[in-house]
Amino acid sequence: MMLLSAGLEAGVSDIIINLGLILLFGFITGRLFELIKIPAVTGYLVAGLLLGPISGYLSIEELNSFSVIGDVALGFIAFQVGNELWFGKLRKSGSKIVVITIVQAVLTTGVVIFLSMWFVDISVALILGAVAAATAPAPIMMLIKKYRTKGELTDTIVPVVGLDDAVGVIMFGALLSISISLIGVTDEGINFILMMKEPLLEIGRSILIGVILGLGSGFAIRTVSNNSERKEKNLNIVIITVLITTGAALLFHGSAILTPMIAGAVVTNMINKECYVLEEETIRFFIPPVMIAFFTIAGAQLQFDVIIAAGAIGAIYIIGRTVGKIFGAYLGCSIVNADKNVKKYLGVSLLPQSGVAIGLSVAAFNTMSLYNMEYALIIKNVILASVLFFALTSPVLVKIALFRAKENTIQETERELSWKNTQVLQK
Repeated sequence: MMLLSAGLEAGVSDIIINLGLILLFGFITGRLFELIKIPAVTGYLVAGLLLGPISGYLSIEELNSFSVIGDVALGFIAFQVGNELWFGKLRKSGSKIVVITIVQAVLTTGVVIFLSMWFVDISVALILGAVAAATAPAPIMMLIKKYRTKGELTDTIVPVVGLDDAVGVIMFGALLSISISLIGVTDEGINFILMMKEPLLEIGRSILIGVILGLGSGFAIRTVSNNSERKEKNLNIVIITVLITTGAALLFHGSAILTPMIAGAVVTNMINKECYVLEEETIRFFIPPVMIAFFTIAGAQLQFDVIIAAGAIGAIYIIGRTVGKIFGAYLGCSIVNADKNVKKYLGVSLLPQSGVAIGLSVAAFNTMSLYNMEYALIIKNVILASVLFFALTSPVLVKIALFRAKENTIQETERELSWKNTQVLQK
């Protein structure tokens, strides 16, 4: 018993030490990247690559012990996305957002399917096209909060990213069903209605859980008295809401992104502007360590060998998705007569891809492997290679888009500002 207890304590201590090293290394690398005008999030990912696949210090088994951090981080990110979905602002642009989201998602899927079908079976191309529509909110929201961007582009990116999850899940369910039917599956239990049932139920469960917990959180924030402890109480309420919402989504098989996003949207539409500003400030000061850990661990989980395994189809997928997002967003913006900066930069801003895409690829792999393991491996390797590529490149592109649209209100890092202030005082 004592040996077992000692082994358990050693395991826990290793996890704590490794987490501290992940935060330290990620923080230092992020600051170094900021000094050369590259977003800190890219630095976190590179730090993860150095700790994981490059040095081998963190094994896949050790990284799996930090999975809860990823779930919590995605919960906070999704909650922040929901916070931006204030109906008063969306009432004027709601229909435009829906049109832009659907057009860019469908066109991206179509381009990837068209290009991929020349290299792989149509059943594989359909699934790759479905996954290509997904956009990762994490790096986008981190950069928006980091530089406190404001303007038409920011107001469009946030709701589009929020709706992308639901649109992507629905398209994935439909195309996965068609894909299976095309590879000759005759199982009577596999049909379009049954394949669409689970994605729709997942969305329904996510909305229900998000609304219920969002209402509870909104009422709690509204009852907080206006005193010196208001910020602390608001932070406690938000943390509790995100943790319970994310946990409930995982427990009841809802979407780990859509559920807290719905909760955040309910909360932001229940509270006044003063409470919203206070809530936003408390979240902004609380989550940086969580984000550093999340992106550094994500970088450590990326594997270079999947690029080789993906082969030419991996490059085709990346090219097709890039073209589809850029031209799809431009077409959608043109249809609704959006601002010129939104037309020009929205597509580039929607290139990040990670969590949702990996989740969909795992679901596709698990289903497809029952019928054709070769196709399942192609899908898995292509998506993982894409995640590695976009994880390293898209944060830089998103930052460039936001800066060229002139929506950044903070243009310099704290270190640069501190240095300038020191120079002024010396003079």
